Amino acid sequence: MREFKHSARDTFFEGKVSADMADAASKMANLGVVEQEKSTFDGATIVKMSPAVLYREGATFGVPYKLGAQWNSKAPEHVAIILSHQSNVAAGSSAFVAFSSLSTNIDGSIATYRTGGPTSNDSSSYNTVSRTIYTASTNSVVIPLAELRKMLVARDCRIRIETSKGYEDVQFSIERIPGGQPTAIIPLREFLSKIVAAKS
Repeated sequence: MREFKHSARDTFFEGKVSADMADAASKMANLGVVEQEKSTFDGATIVKMSPAVLYREGATFGVPYKLGAQWNSKAPEHVAIILSHQSNVAAGSSAFVAFSSLSTNIDGSIATYRTGGPTSNDSSSYNTVSRTIYTASTNSVVIPLAELRKMLVARDCRIRIETSKGYEDVQFSIERIPGGQPTAIIPLREFLSKIVAAKS
């Protein structure tokens, strides 16, 4: 009987298939989906990325916040970073948070960006069977496009999200949480590529 040998090449392809499946599952859940559109009002090109998961070591299922982004060709050297928190609670309780700032630590260089307005809170979704309210809190900070580029190529980039409930530290440079789900850094690379193409 011929013995089957599991080669490094087989392991590579198995890992790639697993990553591809995790990426597809995330997109089906509308996590880290990158889209480009043209404004019907002023003709601006808009590139958007829906919020994607974040991670730090020790947080088995990721952290409770997600990160998305939006770029507008009318302000080509800046990017709006979308901060998002989604939860579900029993009727009568609250799971809203108020975002206040985003700090970046790019290979030891630290910068802080404050939100420009109040956090948008939504509780329009309600499950009558489980009597559960689904909540969403969203806000944004504006950072230079150059800062996003640095975040994506850094050896070690960490971010701190400050809210009304304290702060959450994230290891932004980690590409996948245990199990293979992609973190925000992966679709942000696609997001940046679309910006570069739109500017050329």
